[in-house]
Amino acid sequence: MTAKGKHKDAAAPIGNRLLTLREAADVLRLSTRTVREYVQRGELEGRIIGGRWRFRRADLDAFFANAPRNWDFARKNYQGD
Repeated sequence: MTAKGKHKDAAAPIGNRLLTLREAADVLRLSTRTVREYVQRGELEGRIIGGRWRFRRADLDAFFANAPRNWDFARKNYQGD
């Protein structure tokens, strides 16, 4: 295998780029605090790397896909949007 081909295989696709906490919150349209709460409850995958939260887009997509269609806001009087 050539050096060029080897380098190409080693590069991660742009779709696998890790997102920051702020970026993950923006994707999900949630606050950073809420994203951290979902991670702490084990409902969303995230890792602390170098002292900062990092998220894979695939994990955010899976979280969204598995979320209930109607959130239960027991502590809030939410009427829907």
